[in-house]
Amino acid sequence: MAAVSTEEEEEPPEAKKVEELEEEEPAPWPAAVAARYERLDKLGDSMFGDVYKAWDRAGNRLVAVKRLSGRTDDRFVQTALHDLAREAMSLAACRGHPSVVKLVATHADSGRRDGDCFLVTRYAGPLNLHRYLALRFEQERPFTEAEVRDAMRQLLSGAKHVHKAGVLHRDMAPENVVVDRTKKGRMVYRICGFGMSASRVAGKDGVAALASASPYRAPELFLGSEDYNERVDTWGLGCIMAELVAGAGGPFFGKSYAEVFEKVQHVAGTRGMVKWAGLERVAGRDRAARLREKGLATYAGCLREVFPEGVISERGFEVLAGLLDTNPESRLTAEEALQKLWFRRYGFAGRCFAP
Repeated sequence: MAAVSTEEEEEPPEAKKVEELEEEEPAPWPAAVAARYERLDKLGDSMFGDVYKAWDRAGNRLVAVKRLSGRTDDRFVQTALHDLAREAMSLAACRGHPSVVKLVATHADSGRRDGDCFLVTRYAGPLNLHRYLALRFEQERPFTEAEVRDAMRQLLSGAKHVHKAGVLHRDMAPENVVVDRTKKGRMVYRICGFGMSASRVAGKDGVAALASASPYRAPELFLGSEDYNERVDTWGLGCIMAELVAGAGGPFFGKSYAEVFEKVQHVAGTRGMVKWAGLERVAGRDRAARLREKGLATYAGCLREVFPEGVISERGFEVLAGLLDTNPESRLTAEEALQKLWFRRYGFAGRCFAP
């Protein structure tokens, strides 16, 4: 193999300690795909198919090959050419940012009606943030606030780029963040997993109901909104930030649908939901009245009690609370979050630099 880039060559030492993924007999690749890509380690599974590290013989580089299963089974959701096209178009629109994985090629098995599709991106790292968080928890190595700030700066910068490209990711979760380490020891975070992406004006592509996995679902989605915007992504990033700070190794708001929404109301509060003008549009006045009555005891939430100043600074909490605002109209966008003082860099003579 030819030499690879610094980031491709270096893998976090934690990656070597990850349990081997449960390996079933890998699905065969079509001849044209197998001829170009040498399949290496399995990186994981998405809801649509499996993902492998591979060597691109034509491009002389490491890549990640995501197979989108053309047939449904117990593990994967059936996908088709239009699903491949949506994900590929989103990635193509988001080219050029270091915190977003880079699209290399697409392939489709045209030999059968239910053939698999393949999405190829540059290899971005050996594990996702979900697995990295679990490893740090097992090793009792909590994230420092500086580490959290660095990770969130990268992810918010990537999200800002995605949104400016006119794309909603709609599934911002640790499983869709690839983690790597450079030779100099800096952690690199890249957004991937655009299988649920859509145009910035949601609800116009017929797949509005797909948005976001349950633990990272924004309150407006729980309440039935289909005219949401990029702030569903910044809510997901707020959940990721909470997990990084808490260091518990799992979804901050829980896993089950009912558990998550109950905890959101208790911790983040119901004030934002009640004040949100869209509440009556999606549910009618009766839902607003019931929510007010049910949420009265936790109206303001208890986020600061969960994350006191000894855990995260006032400036860091300002970002966290802004991302986890239950009112989508006042929730921080990625661009607004990056302007907060927490992210400011101070150089010589006290000069302040925005990211």
